[in-house]
Amino acid sequence: MSEIYSPSSENDVSNFIRESHEQDTPIEIIGQNTRPIGRLIQCSKTLQLKNLNGIIEYFPEELYIKVKAATSLGLVEAELDKRDQELAFEPADLGFLYNGKSNKGSVGGAVSCNLSGSRRFKSGALRDHILGFQGVNGKGEIVKSGGTVVKNVTGYDVSKLIAGSYGTLVALTEIVLKVQPKNEESQTLLINNINLKKALNIFSKAMQTSVEISGACFYPEKSLNFFKLNDLDISTSITALRIEGPKISVVERVNTLKKLFDEYKKTMSVLENYQSRIFWKNTTDLEFFNNTESVVIKIILPSVNTGQFINQFENEELRYVVDWAGNLTWIAIPQNDSVLLRQLRKAALALNGHMTIIKAPNHVRIREDFLTTVDDNIKVLSLKIKESFDPKKILNPGKMYSGI
Repeated sequence: MSEIYSPSSENDVSNFIRESHEQDTPIEIIGQNTRPIGRLIQCSKTLQLKNLNGIIEYFPEELYIKVKAATSLGLVEAELDKRDQELAFEPADLGFLYNGKSNKGSVGGAVSCNLSGSRRFKSGALRDHILGFQGVNGKGEIVKSGGTVVKNVTGYDVSKLIAGSYGTLVALTEIVLKVQPKNEESQTLLINNINLKKALNIFSKAMQTSVEISGACFYPEKSLNFFKLNDLDISTSITALRIEGPKISVVERVNTLKKLFDEYKKTMSVLENYQSRIFWKNTTDLEFFNNTESVVIKIILPSVNTGQFINQFENEELRYVVDWAGNLTWIAIPQNDSVLLRQLRKAALALNGHMTIIKAPNHVRIREDFLTTVDDNIKVLSLKIKESFDPKKILNPGKMYSGI
């Protein structure tokens, strides 16, 4: 078992990493340890950042919040809720996926994994909502990027590198996030009993309008039993389009969509505000895969290729959900089906996509590639960036790619 060190300050983190750098000792970095995402790694030391938690400052009128890295996302959202504000990237609560119950994890964990919810295609990824960060690189140096002002700047935004780096570049200590006022109203237009091909056509048409949908997902038939909503028909497939904003505007835009898709009016319905919010929370939190023992995979493709991809594998046993207006597909497969896993990877690459294994047992995490990208140059670039931040490769070595 590795030695676990839980520092109480940024300087303690710096001293620990500097000493490990001098000794060429690899370190596994964890926050609240709620998301076992990434390749399974074994290090002689573990840096647990759970004591670096708490809100440093929150200025609602300036639309930002500054927190220590291990601060609970739940705590942040509760504080924002008091001022009727939210995180626009709609962070996922993956506690349902891993353990069957709510556990939002830490802000630093979400940033490290660049976890973004169903609003991603409209509001951007989590990395687009980071104003700045502070952390410690692989040499033990305290580094800082960005600030607390929402503005455009020239130069390279290092914050975007840190998001989705899975702790391989820095040990995050502080993070500044943009916040926004909550939408007054949320309504969801539902179309039942159509196939994925028609659903993707609906997404494409809706995205070409000025309606500004903020959610678009497809659930195939026999995949909806986990929903507990009175106004939801769970006996057939569901295609869902979300509209958010001022209530008057939302009602008008929903009516526009109804007219646009008038051919489906017999199977069309609308989830009003309360149930609409629950529907998208359930979707973002992946409650369809609640506490599953399967391997759960995230596949991102050009939406025009999603139908072709699913058609290669669809059968009565395939468990999947399509989100982000067709760009994102979540798939669950048996944990010992390595043949299917590699077939999915090969098909995703052939269709200009990339694949991430979000949940898997340890024997899969240690054997299979965690990230699969269509361009091998990304690995080369990742290595160069890693060497810049962490020349001795001691921070979460091999977490993203073997040897990096």
